[in-house]
Amino acid sequence: MQTATNLTVKLNVDERHRLKVLADAKKRTPHFLMKEAIQRYIADEEAEQMAVKIAIASVEHYKQTGLHVSLDEVRTWAKAVKVDRSAKIPSCHV
Repeated sequence: MQTATNLTVKLNVDERHRLKVLADAKKRTPHFLMKEAIQRYIADEEAEQMAVKIAIASVEHYKQTGLHVSLDEVRTWAKAVKVDRSAKIPSCHV
Protein backbone atom coordinates (compact mmCIF):
# COMPACT_ATOMS: atom_id res chain seq x y z
CA MET A 1 0.00 0.00 0.00
CA GLN A 2 1.39 3.37 -1.01
CA THR A 3 1.53 6.17 1.48
CA ALA A 4 0.85 9.76 0.50
CA THR A 5 3.04 12.65 1.51
CA ASN A 6 2.41 16.36 1.39
CA LEU A 7 4.16 18.66 -1.05
CA THR A 8 3.97 22.42 -1.02
CA VAL A 9 3.62 24.28 -4.31
CA LYS A 10 3.94 28.05 -4.26
CA LEU A 11 1.74 29.85 -6.79
CA ASN A 12 1.38 33.56 -7.26
CA VAL A 13 -2.07 35.10 -6.75
CA ASP A 14 -2.89 35.10 -10.47
CA GLU A 15 -1.90 31.43 -10.94
CA ARG A 16 -3.91 30.41 -7.90
CA HIS A 17 -6.97 32.31 -9.18
CA ARG A 18 -6.67 30.75 -12.65
CA LEU A 19 -6.37 27.30 -11.09
CA LYS A 20 -9.48 27.93 -8.97
CA VAL A 21 -11.46 29.10 -12.02
CA LEU A 22 -10.46 25.95 -13.94
CA ALA A 23 -11.25 23.73 -10.98
CA ASP A 24 -14.70 25.29 -10.61
CA ALA A 25 -15.38 24.92 -14.34
CA LYS A 26 -14.42 21.24 -14.21
CA LYS A 27 -16.22 20.68 -10.91
CA ARG A 28 -12.96 19.49 -9.37
CA THR A 29 -10.75 20.75 -6.61
CA PRO A 30 -7.56 22.69 -7.27
CA HIS A 31 -5.76 19.83 -5.51
CA PHE A 32 -7.17 17.33 -8.02
CA LEU A 33 -6.02 19.46 -10.98
CA MET A 34 -2.54 19.95 -9.54
CA LYS A 35 -2.15 16.25 -8.84
CA GLU A 36 -3.37 15.37 -12.33
CA ALA A 37 -0.98 17.91 -13.89
CA ILE A 38 1.97 16.52 -11.96
CA GLN A 39 1.09 12.93 -12.88
CA ARG A 40 0.86 13.87 -16.58
CA TYR A 41 4.16 15.75 -16.41
CA ILE A 42 5.94 12.82 -14.78
CA ALA A 43 4.54 10.37 -17.36
CA ASP A 44 5.55 12.65 -20.25
CA GLU A 45 9.06 13.16 -18.89
CA GLU A 46 9.54 9.45 -18.23
CA ALA A 47 8.40 8.68 -21.79
CA GLU A 48 10.82 11.27 -23.16
CA GLN A 49 13.68 9.83 -21.10
CA MET A 50 12.86 6.33 -22.39
CA ALA A 51 12.77 7.61 -26.00
CA VAL A 52 16.20 9.20 -25.55
CA LYS A 53 17.56 5.99 -24.02
CA ILE A 54 16.19 3.93 -26.94
CA ALA A 55 17.59 6.40 -29.49
CA ILE A 56 21.05 6.26 -27.91
CA ALA A 57 20.95 2.45 -27.89
CA SER A 58 19.83 2.49 -31.54
CA VAL A 59 22.75 4.69 -32.57
CA GLU A 60 25.17 2.44 -30.69
CA HIS A 61 23.67 -0.63 -32.41
CA TYR A 62 24.07 1.07 -35.80
CA LYS A 63 27.70 1.94 -35.04
CA GLN A 64 28.42 -1.67 -34.10
CA THR A 65 26.52 -3.40 -36.92
CA GLY A 66 25.93 -0.88 -39.69
CA LEU A 67 22.34 -2.16 -39.92
CA HIS A 68 19.85 0.53 -40.89
CA VAL A 69 16.72 1.42 -42.86
CA SER A 70 16.90 4.48 -45.10
CA LEU A 71 14.53 7.42 -44.81
CA ASP A 72 13.21 6.71 -48.32
CA GLU A 73 12.45 3.11 -47.30
CA VAL A 74 10.56 4.31 -44.24
CA ARG A 75 8.63 6.88 -46.29
CA THR A 76 7.66 4.23 -48.85
CA TRP A 77 6.52 1.92 -46.08
CA ALA A 78 4.56 4.71 -44.35
CA LYS A 79 2.67 5.42 -47.59
CA ALA A 80 1.99 1.71 -48.10
CA VAL A 81 0.76 1.14 -44.55
CA LYS A 82 -1.85 3.88 -45.00
CA VAL A 83 -3.39 1.75 -47.74
CA ASP A 84 -2.64 -1.69 -46.29
CA ARG A 85 -2.21 -1.93 -42.50
CA SER A 86 -0.37 -5.25 -42.99
CA ALA A 87 2.29 -3.73 -45.28
CA LYS A 88 5.64 -5.29 -44.41
CA ILE A 89 8.07 -3.02 -42.60
CA PRO A 90 11.39 -2.72 -44.41
CA SER A 91 14.21 -4.98 -43.29
CA CYS A 92 17.42 -3.61 -41.87
CA HIS A 93 20.48 -3.88 -44.10
CA VAL A 94 24.08 -2.73 -44.25
